[in-house]
Amino acid sequence: MLDSVRRNEFASAAIEFWRGDNESLQYLGDSANYVYSFTKSGETNYLRLTSSCDRTKEQIEAELDFISYLHRSGVSAALPIASVAGRLVEEIAFANGFLFACAFEEAEGERFRYDSAKSNKEHFRLRGRTLGQIHAISKDYIPSGSFRIFAWDEDKLLLDVENFLPKSEKIAWREYDALKERLRDYPKSNQTFGLIHGDFGETNYRYQNERLNIFDFDDCCYHWFAYDLAITIYPHGWRKEGLQLLEWLIEGYSENLRLNATLADLTMFCQWRLLYMFLVHARKWGFEHLSDEQARWFSQKRENLARGYQWYS
Repeated sequence: MLDSVRRNEFASAAIEFWRGDNESLQYLGDSANYVYSFTKSGETNYLRLTSSCDRTKEQIEAELDFISYLHRSGVSAALPIASVAGRLVEEIAFANGFLFACAFEEAEGERFRYDSAKSNKEHFRLRGRTLGQIHAISKDYIPSGSFRIFAWDEDKLLLDVENFLPKSEKIAWREYDALKERLRDYPKSNQTFGLIHGDFGETNYRYQNERLNIFDFDDCCYHWFAYDLAITIYPHGWRKEGLQLLEWLIEGYSENLRLNATLADLTMFCQWRLLYMFLVHARKWGFEHLSDEQARWFSQKRENLARGYQWYS
């Protein structure tokens, strides 16, 4: 992890590729990448810095190509912006590798905030409809270059798991081994498996004019379509209306693509998502020198993993 001074220095150097206003640079977060907002000619854009330890240049080029394809096909996805030199990906030397810099248009609209006192039917139907549209369109995607989006089991997080998850984390290892084995044997077909967004949560889209404007395709990969639905519904399963929200989500999804998955299948993918997020934070935080809040987070997630994903009943 970069300290704030070095991180900001790299960001300042990066936006020069797009002739952005350095004074406007604002740090937003570092969940998997370093993300900043900046202005250029009065418009808000977003800078993303990705370490070559996490993604290859070819993988990022494939992601951006897929975004452009979806946008051309009618999906409201925030487009990448070419640098002054005409490149979508710029490189900055960093340690023993590179930071890959990309800039994106702003996804306009309002962020969704769940309110159980309101009817969420139309929102979850829209969310499902949008995912169904992405999955249906992705079936015909052909890369415009020699690059290729990675498959779920080629994810760097999973490939490196032995380097950051200690064997003492027995619950996580048990679930990892069992679920990965199930997924290896899980049926694949053109109707169930293909390119997914990979992180379709409420932080990665904005609502505007009855549409969802989508961004952050960094985790897009070849996976089961049902996993994308699990990602967007799993934070709500504990609610008493959780299964109703799922029903609305599937109703919207089915307007564009038939879902070939049972409730048991979706529950398994929700469990995989719980595990995946545990691994994300294990790599990010480690297990030494944790704050009280981080230690509580891990404790709660271990309990959730051990119990197995559950819907409200």
